Amino acid sequence: MAFDMGFNFRGTAGYVTDQSYAVPGLGEAYPHTYTNANGDSINAGAGGEAALDRVATNDARIAGINYVSNTLTKVWRVDLSSGSAPGASTYTIDLAVGDASAGHSAQWFQVFDTSTLLIDGSGGGAGLSTTTGHFIDASLANVAATTSWTGTPVSKTFATTIVELQYGLNGLADVTSVAHFRLTLGTPTPPSGVTGMPWWLIGPTILPGSDLMRSF
Repeated sequence: MAFDMGFNFRGTAGYVTDQSYAVPGLGEAYPHTYTNANGDSINAGAGGEAALDRVATNDARIAGINYVSNTLTKVWRVDLSSGSAPGASTYTIDLAVGDASAGHSAQWFQVFDTSTLLIDGSGGGAGLSTTTGHFIDASLANVAATTSWTGTPVSKTFATTIVELQYGLNGLADVTSVAHFRLTLGTPTPPSGVTGMPWWLIGPTILPGSDLMRSF
């Protein structure tokens, strides 16, 4: 099955228009049920982090932030066993840690499969620096972006159903600001004779060389 859920963090739901796979993340406490325009749903949240609108003309994925002072660690938790999520599997992770309106000297974040570290954005403990309009992506590259998010996703296998994006670290200066986090189930193999992407969203289709109509 296909599954694609993105969280665009900001302060106001209607500030920008989200992609069909994405929902606004407004600092809701866990567990909050999110449902995107494609019909995918999942429980996620953290609670207590500050949420801000930043630049409305930016790509919705980097138009706002949720942020936390680097005096504590905030945990954005996603339950892969909830809603329409398919559970433990291999997912593509896309994320943007940065701020369209300000630079930050010590962005600190890590992505866990429960307690197993999958992505380490700690900068060796010192955090990662970003300037205004720059974001750290899932591959830990520093990406300049405005009207289009061009960060590089990475593929990671989750052995459990708990995803944790931990951000902010006590003792560092400044704040950590998260703009976007997305989980996409690895693309399944299409049925024989079917081409085109994304094929799992195609409605009733006449298979090549056949009079049969097939609905996916």
